[in-house]
Amino acid sequence: MLNKIIIDTDPAMGSVGGDPEDSFAILLALNSPEIEVEGITIVQGNVPVERGYSNAAYLLDALGRSIPLHPGPPHTLTPARSQQRIRLSQREGMQQIAPLRDPAEQNVSAAEFIVETCLAAPGEVALVTIGPLTNVAIALQSEPALAAAIPHITMMAGAARVPGNITPSAEFNVWADPDAADVVFRSGIALRMVPLDVCHRTRMGRDELQRVGENPHPLCQFIQASVKPWIDARTRLGEHGAFHLYDSLAMAAMLEPEIVRCRSAYVAVETEGRHTTGATVCEFNESIVGRMRPREPNAEIALEVDVEAFNALFNDRVIEFLRRLGN
Repeated sequence: MLNKIIIDTDPAMGSVGGDPEDSFAILLALNSPEIEVEGITIVQGNVPVERGYSNAAYLLDALGRSIPLHPGPPHTLTPARSQQRIRLSQREGMQQIAPLRDPAEQNVSAAEFIVETCLAAPGEVALVTIGPLTNVAIALQSEPALAAAIPHITMMAGAARVPGNITPSAEFNVWADPDAADVVFRSGIALRMVPLDVCHRTRMGRDELQRVGENPHPLCQFIQASVKPWIDARTRLGEHGAFHLYDSLAMAAMLEPEIVRCRSAYVAVETEGRHTTGATVCEFNESIVGRMRPREPNAEIALEVDVEAFNALFNDRVIEFLRRLGN
């Protein structure tokens, strides 16, 4: 039986200057015969929600795939956090190369779609979350029965034993809406967290992009136009002409769990810290307090990754797929 998933994402491929990597994770999922993508929900994060919705719609249209696509709200879980993160809903100055579409054309919200789809088939539809957790938290708060219907969530989120990437303490997806992440980590759903600890061991650089860009197919040219500015920006920050495949690794961990090796931990999300908001505090019961009063784990944390196995999967189902597209 096929594994059914909903992808919750904030795709920026199509908005120049945004991280384009979510769309590679979507491509990886769509080219994986062992899963069935029941729908894609859009959360505000890397780009405002209307841009993420437009970018995902463009990708699906270019691939000729008819998959339900539903937008979330243009804000975080709480009004106070929305004011703190106001720039996530603005950024009008970004160049948009995917045609803009109005999210209001969909009359079912992301949270409503998650609730309806998961409750219609309890225990059968898992989530892969590769953006902030706003939509999932709204869905959980709106329907108390939802948590029991979701078999597991694989998430690109957090940092366990390494610094953050948006602040010294926090990884972007959790930092963008820590209140939502707190709801999800306290939900009781089986969670697999794919953090920066392993994501930073992945990369895609100019060589891979050039291989894609050699194909004159319009989607490949669109990808080159979207990704090159991001590689250039990362290069200016010292990333040596490459960027990390955060979201694709999370998708790979759902497809082939053996790609990562996990340890159980109790994860708490910092929602109040002046300098640490969005930190994922992982208690492996190794601290003094953890050994004296062990906490019941609420997540499996990926701490090791088989980079060669991941690279082979990504190359086969994303890079080579794009190189052959239209031929």
